[in-house]
Amino acid sequence: MKRDRITISIKEEILRKIDQKIDGVRTRNRSHAIELLVTESLGLSQINSAVIMAGGKGALRLIPLVENTINNLKRYGFAEIYLAVGYLGEKIKQSIGDGEEFGLKINYIEGGEGTAGALLPLKNKIKSFIVVNIEKNFNTNLKNLSDFHRDHLAIATVATQEMKSMKGYYVLEPDIFNYIPKGFSMLEEDIFPKLVGENKLIFYPLI
Repeated sequence: MKRDRITISIKEEILRKIDQKIDGVRTRNRSHAIELLVTESLGLSQINSAVIMAGGKGALRLIPLVENTINNLKRYGFAEIYLAVGYLGEKIKQSIGDGEEFGLKINYIEGGEGTAGALLPLKNKIKSFIVVNIEKNFNTNLKNLSDFHRDHLAIATVATQEMKSMKGYYVLEPDIFNYIPKGFSMLEEDIFPKLVGENKLIFYPLI
């Protein structure tokens, strides 16, 4: 993520309090501490948008999992949920509906190709967001995941139990769209390797 170097003046007593935030783990240095504090004060740390991948020929059998995921997202305060659908999309819409049953609004993304291509309709329409791409129950603390992502200032944070397939939860910044070409592309196979090569992707440690 691009950063600009700036020069500021801060009172000594405030700077001492900022330095007390540095622990070498969550907060790496003085610049990092200042950036985190500004992010929090501007309300930029809250991530409340999520995309659930619900495409593919096996999508119908995943409907109970999608419903569980929606309830889990609601529990963590997510207010804007998108379902990326493709093959059998109409049947998924009929089953899940508009979100009234879950007490929130569900939007649908159609026409995208691949897990990365499916996100393109959201370009310039969404801030930081979570993508859920799972095929079995895999619940993680989404607040902790979001905080970890914010603390490390990456373009993508991946929480997965399957390093080969990379299925799991992804926290993404809008910068991700700069890496997604038109047409078919996969986050796991096409986009994430590029980010790893540029040190812009981190993995969330699962216990």
